[in-house]
Amino acid sequence: MRLSDHPGWVAAGIVLLALVLRLLHVWQMSASPLFADPAVDAATYVEYATHLAAGQWLGWGQGPFWQPPLYPYVLALVKLVFADSFFYAVRFLQAVMGALSCLLVYRIGRRLFAPGIGAIAAFAAAAYGPLIYFDARLLPTGLATFLGLLGLLLLLYAVEHPLKRLFLAAGMVWGTAALAVATMLALVPLAAGWLAYRYWGLADRGRVWIGIFLVGVALPIVPVTLYNDIVGEDAVLISYNGGVNFFIGNNADSEQTLAIRPGWEWEELVAEPLRQGITRPSAKSSYFYDRAFAFIRDEPVAYIGLLAQKTIQFCSGDEIGRNQEIYYWRKYSSVLALSLWKWGLAFPFGLVGPLALIGLLVHIRRQGLTLPFVFVLGYSFAVLVFFVASRYRVPVVPLLLLFATYGGHCLYGYWRQKIFWPLAVFAALLLAANFNLPPMDMRGTAATQNDLGNVYLRNGRYQMALLKFKQAVQQDPHYWQAWFNAGSLQAMRGDLRGAQLIFRRVLEHNSERADVWSNLAGTYVGLGELPQAVRTLERALVAAPPRPDLYVELIRLYIQQRQYAEADAAYHRALSDFPFEPRLHALHDEINH
Repeated sequence: MRLSDHPGWVAAGIVLLALVLRLLHVWQMSASPLFADPAVDAATYVEYATHLAAGQWLGWGQGPFWQPPLYPYVLALVKLVFADSFFYAVRFLQAVMGALSCLLVYRIGRRLFAPGIGAIAAFAAAAYGPLIYFDARLLPTGLATFLGLLGLLLLLYAVEHPLKRLFLAAGMVWGTAALAVATMLALVPLAAGWLAYRYWGLADRGRVWIGIFLVGVALPIVPVTLYNDIVGEDAVLISYNGGVNFFIGNNADSEQTLAIRPGWEWEELVAEPLRQGITRPSAKSSYFYDRAFAFIRDEPVAYIGLLAQKTIQFCSGDEIGRNQEIYYWRKYSSVLALSLWKWGLAFPFGLVGPLALIGLLVHIRRQGLTLPFVFVLGYSFAVLVFFVASRYRVPVVPLLLLFATYGGHCLYGYWRQKIFWPLAVFAALLLAANFNLPPMDMRGTAATQNDLGNVYLRNGRYQMALLKFKQAVQQDPHYWQAWFNAGSLQAMRGDLRGAQLIFRRVLEHNSERADVWSNLAGTYVGLGELPQAVRTLERALVAAPPRPDLYVELIRLYIQQRQYAEADAAYHRALSDFPFEPRLHALHDEINH
């Protein structure tokens, strides 16, 4: 039976396999505490979606979009319809999108190569571990992957059958994809250039088609830009998180900035422009872009080396986590355990990447620069410009699977013809992609343990929460926020002396953290050592940025000890910093009792 004779059955098999594997993975992952209580970026998306679903669709007074807005709005719609089963419903929707992405791989492969290559690549996409993993994460990765492939297929249709509506539709889908993951915009100028080259001899008609395509790209983006300008009161194209993300991957200490954890470290970084007096969101983004471009301008050799390093990371078989370690989740999912592993070979990308490079090289030699190749080139370059992580590499993986399948087909042909040097090239690429792999540590990173601790804490499982916080600091003794969490939990459970030791240790390295000073003072209050609590708060107001709650705590302690003169002095100091703080004004009568 030839696959080309039964495309409908092949397509149905691809979708069925992809959907079954994704839903099985979702079901197994539901055992994780983070399934219905996500952390980091996923938590931000869910929190924003909850805010939207509560009726705040326009978000007046919140400024321009910090992140591309499409995904949280999709989440909000799901939450509106499936409020009680949101975490299952949204993952079911993403599983369906993931299955349709595999179908798109099949359709693109039939046009670019042959039905057999398209089918093999699509079945591989259906069972590809990282694709399955991100289709179950509350991140825009799967949505961007689906829209990117759909836009590419529509553009291929438009090239084969030049119709204005097809060029418009392709542009609109890619413009919408950029509202999920902004790096998708990198595809647009390259695709427009490719179309200009193809239609060079058609003059007016070619320009019209390219113009319609670009208008299509702009149609979804313009309303977002207008929203940012009118509602957000700032000139931002899509979102203003681009500057800090560009800086993270392009500076002299990029290893340190890439290792910055969510929470205190991240807050300190993003607050840097504010400390310079920069308050406008677009200006904050420009501040980080300027810092990154200054590094590129002043240290071009170091920057070239950094680009080379990122290229190696992109081509490596390892799946580089961002905030959470992907291999950790194999312990919950047998689907992931079978489709994602590192045992000498980093499967699957450690095999797919080298095969894809072979396929790309042969494809260019035989067919020139095709649109799928432009997609791979443009999107991959956009990732390298920022920084490499598994979630950012995944949207281009379906096309790499096509080229990998084609590369395997070509290598088989060379082997049958007894031409062995391409096999040697593949072997060298395979060794390079799997060289010096880090271990597949399934304990989870310190950040993952801290996230789990926070979930257990919110659910009232204090013993488990404390265990996770302690595991976090055992893995990383300099993870001060995890130390703080452990100390706060110990204080809450009555171990005030133990909490004091932790808070003092944290303050040795984070003396500017007002919340640590406040908690330390709280332990002294709990032990009845009010003078020591007062001294702690007075030190806090010198070491940390002043906060009204610190003043309120200090004034209340003075009042409690009947030290009204000291309370009055602290009150007037507080008013000089926070003249309109209602909590301070409410203390006036108590001070003058």
